[in-house]
Amino acid sequence: MAIRLSCPSCNTSFTLPALPANQRATCPRCDDVFPIHNSETTEESTEATPQPASAPAVARFSLLKMGMLVSLGMALVGLAVALSVRPAPPGPNPEAEPTPNARTPSQLAGLGYLPADTNIVFAAQVKPVLAYAVQTHQDAGELLAKAGLPAKVLQALNGVGLTLQQIDHIAGGTSFADTAFAVRLTLVLVLHQPPADEDDFLKKLKAKKQANAKNRYDVELGGLPMTLAQVSPTIWVFGMDAKADMEAVERGGYGAGGKQFSASLSEVIAAQVPANASAWFATSDEAWAEKPGIKLVTTLLKKPDWLPVLARGRAAMASLTFENSPRLRLVVKATDEATGQRLRDYFRAQATATEGAQHGGAGTLALFETGFDPATTFATLERFFADAGRK
Repeated sequence: MAIRLSCPSCNTSFTLPALPANQRATCPRCDDVFPIHNSETTEESTEATPQPASAPAVARFSLLKMGMLVSLGMALVGLAVALSVRPAPPGPNPEAEPTPNARTPSQLAGLGYLPADTNIVFAAQVKPVLAYAVQTHQDAGELLAKAGLPAKVLQALNGVGLTLQQIDHIAGGTSFADTAFAVRLTLVLVLHQPPADEDDFLKKLKAKKQANAKNRYDVELGGLPMTLAQVSPTIWVFGMDAKADMEAVERGGYGAGGKQFSASLSEVIAAQVPANASAWFATSDEAWAEKPGIKLVTTLLKKPDWLPVLARGRAAMASLTFENSPRLRLVVKATDEATGQRLRDYFRAQATATEGAQHGGAGTLALFETGFDPATTFATLERFFADAGRK
């Protein structure tokens, strides 16, 4: 007998032909895996018709898929984490070439195709990271898995026929407004050279050409419908909102570096992102805890304790560099100088307990920089966040 189920994440109803041996089901819509309880199953003889999800469920489904796409864009950041301080084999490696220098944010063409209202932005350059992997005799795929990167991220890249070696850089951004929440995400893929088979590339994206729109397609990325704009043979822009997320594309781009961003976001990028950062993430200076979208995210993710922490901060930047010894750099702008001083005191204590770590800042700014172990980095950052919530 068929088993009818309802996904707890996106509320989609679907039917399995029989009860799985492990009593777990995978939602065909959002890929969530959940346990099957007797209380939530009924026997059916025919295929169930998916029912419309409630508004909160739709929002959660969109957030889950957006998280998948952000993970795709941040895959290279994950790779950087995986590679960061794993020791090289003993002895010199004369065959390895020096790690190529990363370009500054002002030189990244992808940033010019993000919307002007972007207030969270990230970028990752591949060449320095892959060169470091070769230099230290490491396999990128294995390191990604060890770092906890979901297999579906790599599958999404492979699914459209791309390898990390083909990508020059990825830039991405989203916008959380002070008004009603809307799911937004723009990803800009900049390649070293055009896809070997453009038709096959589009086919794997399930691309359908939009009527009366040159080089514009409806596609699927990470299982989510998006709009794709082909800016050039090597620049491809994906947007969740066909209008808002494609604003920069519509006007022909703003030029390399993100000149269109708000003054506060531009200042964070210019003043805090190291010139040699291979991967980085930055936010504008805003009251994040007061934004409806942030409140909804913390509710859907069941993280209400995040709001008090976010309420103490105004802006943040995190970066990874690979020249000489790989380093992680964190910069936080607090709401006031007293909070900034408490954060600097905390970073000072962490630096004292961590060999080679540095700390600094003044006024509302606090800085922490260190080498890090991929096996413990995420736990360390989570501990920082938890400690901030208790102070």
